[in-house]
Amino acid sequence: MLPLQQPHIIAPAALRRGDTIGVVAPSSPQRDDERLKAGIRYFESLGYRVICGDNLWKRYGYLAGTDQERIDDLNTMIRNPAVKMIIAGRGGYGMTRILGNVDYRALRRSPKIIVGFSDVTALNLALLRKCNLASFSGAMPGVDFWNPEAIDPFAEEWFWRCVTWRKPLGIVRQPEHSPIVGLQSGVAQGRLIAGNLTLISTLVGTPFLPSFKNALLLLEEIGEEAYRVDRLLSQLDNAGVLRSIAGLLFGQFTNAKPTRVSVEPLPMEAVFSEYIRRAAKPAIGNLLYGHIPTKLTLPIGVQARIDGKRGVLKILEAGVQ
Repeated sequence: MLPLQQPHIIAPAALRRGDTIGVVAPSSPQRDDERLKAGIRYFESLGYRVICGDNLWKRYGYLAGTDQERIDDLNTMIRNPAVKMIIAGRGGYGMTRILGNVDYRALRRSPKIIVGFSDVTALNLALLRKCNLASFSGAMPGVDFWNPEAIDPFAEEWFWRCVTWRKPLGIVRQPEHSPIVGLQSGVAQGRLIAGNLTLISTLVGTPFLPSFKNALLLLEEIGEEAYRVDRLLSQLDNAGVLRSIAGLLFGQFTNAKPTRVSVEPLPMEAVFSEYIRRAAKPAIGNLLYGHIPTKLTLPIGVQARIDGKRGVLKILEAGVQ
């Protein structure tokens, strides 16, 4: 069964050697500035020019500078015609505070690659809603590319495939020791919307949440126990999101060791099973997507297909052109 037609996604130009990359901190500051500096050197070593936001190294509690400083850096990069890719140094907290001031009009006029994950999920989804622009959820310089002796080859390969390939990524092939698993049989196709569960739930009821009609929804999370994941998934269920989607995908839910307070916890798998049952759509799990070193970078908004029996994800469109 073919999905209903979605508006044609806008894909930015593919990154080429020698292009300019803008590094910003729209959420939290770096835990260690030296890591981000090393990540910047990584891009430069590959032949790219890197420019940093004027406020990149600022700190304002758990934020990387004030709201005005952070949005100024992001919009300056958006409006700079020389910048072909904007990447967040890391995630953390704070992107939702500045969503209303992003220069979406400039991005519609001049689309460019935007990359980040975790808290940057809010921007990824807002770009889809406001601009119908494909962006990328995945590896970041201060998290994944700062140690030249320990860069994960899988993460590195998928990052560069996403931002430089002008062709569809095809079937996602994970290492043999960590295969994608089928959770609910059936085949589903739709545009891929991936992100952090907390951030997606936070955007419900706001003008920054894209339509999930016939989408493939991929979720990841860190540091949330099963009861909190249950609460977040119930928010999506009660908002009608799970009824709208074509398929449900689970990435990695890390640092979620259950604790017994007054009652026994439920296993995370039991929570997943309940919402797969409620969605009643094809589902797959164990995607290497989330707060892990061996991570996928994925294009948001492009057409994809899953096979819930065989445990297959296939990306059908390129995120760049």
